[in-house]
Amino acid sequence: MSRSPIVEELEPLFNPRSVAVIGATNNWNKWGFSTFSSILSGFGGKVYPVNSRQSEVLGHKAYARVTDIPEPIDLAVFVIPAPSVAAVMEDCVAKGVRAGVIISAGFAETGEEGKALQDEVLRIARKGRIRFIGPNCMGYWSASSNLRAFMIPLPVRVGPLALVSQGGNVGGSIVASGYERGIGFHRYVSCGCTADIQLEDYIEYFGYDPEVKVILAYIEGLNDGKRFIEKVKRVTRKKPVIVLKPGKTAIAAKAIRSHSGSLAGSDVVHNVAFRRAGVIRVELAEELLDVALGFLTQPLPKGRNVVIVTPGGSYGVLCAEACACEGLNVIELPEQTISALDRIFPPRWSRGNPVDPAGDRNFIAYLTAPEKLLKLDQVDSLIFMGFSGFSVFVSTLSSQAPALSDAFQPVLTSIGDFEKLTSLTAAMLGSGHISEIEKIVRPAVSTLVSALGIEDDEEIYDFTRLVAGAIASGNIAASLPAGRSRPISATNEVMAQPRRETLAEEVGYFLDRLIRYLVETYKKPIITTTFTEGGARLRGGQYAYPSGQRAAKVLAKLVEYQEYLNSCQEKVPEEDSARP
Repeated sequence: MSRSPIVEELEPLFNPRSVAVIGATNNWNKWGFSTFSSILSGFGGKVYPVNSRQSEVLGHKAYARVTDIPEPIDLAVFVIPAPSVAAVMEDCVAKGVRAGVIISAGFAETGEEGKALQDEVLRIARKGRIRFIGPNCMGYWSASSNLRAFMIPLPVRVGPLALVSQGGNVGGSIVASGYERGIGFHRYVSCGCTADIQLEDYIEYFGYDPEVKVILAYIEGLNDGKRFIEKVKRVTRKKPVIVLKPGKTAIAAKAIRSHSGSLAGSDVVHNVAFRRAGVIRVELAEELLDVALGFLTQPLPKGRNVVIVTPGGSYGVLCAEACACEGLNVIELPEQTISALDRIFPPRWSRGNPVDPAGDRNFIAYLTAPEKLLKLDQVDSLIFMGFSGFSVFVSTLSSQAPALSDAFQPVLTSIGDFEKLTSLTAAMLGSGHISEIEKIVRPAVSTLVSALGIEDDEEIYDFTRLVAGAIASGNIAASLPAGRSRPISATNEVMAQPRRETLAEEVGYFLDRLIRYLVETYKKPIITTTFTEGGARLRGGQYAYPSGQRAAKVLAKLVEYQEYLNSCQEKVPEEDSARP
């Protein structure tokens, strides 16, 4: 991928070798204290406090002016009152500073006088070719330089996402939520009033970054809609861009004007702009991460046909309705598939889509049922409900029946014994050698199914093959080729094998691996759900959503993006081929 001028211009911002914090202070009650502290926590380059009244800040020699610092400065972070920013920006130009972050508020968001001050700062910065974030922002994060230029301490996990947000609180909450969910960011920018670097510039820069797999944005207003479309549509042809944009009501538009100084504009116009740019629009802040996790863990569906597997009829009804509302097709099952499910489920099962075994306790049948559905050509995706409940159920059941716990353990040991299976490579799996893994796990599976009272040979065979597939999938995940037919690889941290302390954790990890195997095998998305809010984390490359409604929304957005890519296939001009 060729480099763009924006990559060269923003390199000092995202990969600085030295930082001056203007307004750094020992007074813990000021933003200059927390901002300076944040930068000190991890950044490996040189950091200089600038404060005309203090000779030392947190053990670092302080300088009265930027021009007094003896070493070159790549980045200046402003945490001073707005009226002082222009004069200090002049010093930065004289010093040869290459980039800036203006955290200070009191600019365009306050009215005409503040806008005039902002324009003056921009004029001075452009004179010195300084590109800057803000003003009126909360700072930014760059994983490549381990730089937390935040005005408040913010937990951030390294990962494959990038986020630009015109709202500091919204952006910070998304980053913190990602930390809790187990997914991280390679870049995060609280861009504030976007006096200099525009939203589309950040998105373009993220588009060229190979470490960024999915781009998120919280947008209150665009300064140049045409420019946004032209830049962003080049990115969306290569990686998804997900946007949250308020402003549908007059009250929201008024709040936007006073917050970021942006003009909210017509919501209809923004919808048209986003559609032309290939942007995926969501309605709620949590949906930004929901949809991003879908892109990171699932292949894109080829169409809108979906099947639902649920351990409870009522949740299946809610999920089916949500799918229909999102424009997904909850298809009729063919008779041959119903007959196949008749053989493993009790007569009371739903005999349709959603597939509901109606309280059947044979969880092995429930785990093998999805494969019978995924084999159907007319099925584009599957929603697998109540996913995390199995680990709790198995743990509770086995605690009351020691023999069952003893039966589970050999299966889980086989799954976790990577040393024993190092010779089983991706090439072997591709050549059909999964049967070799089956031979290893068959005795353990036989012990388990006997303890459960299962005697059906076909069911035992199907489950043995799934266990073998789960083992193989875990061993070969790093060597599988990337592409549109498989999920975007997240991070090594996501794929790492966490230490499991309980049987529930062991079973949960196995279920994650099993789903990954099915996704890799059938190249179709399998969106999993729990039945409760809270506690869901990305692990083993899978994430279970708290409801069927959330799962349906994510699946619909994956479909929307695939349809956009399809529409672009005949439209991509040759000159765009080298762009992000």
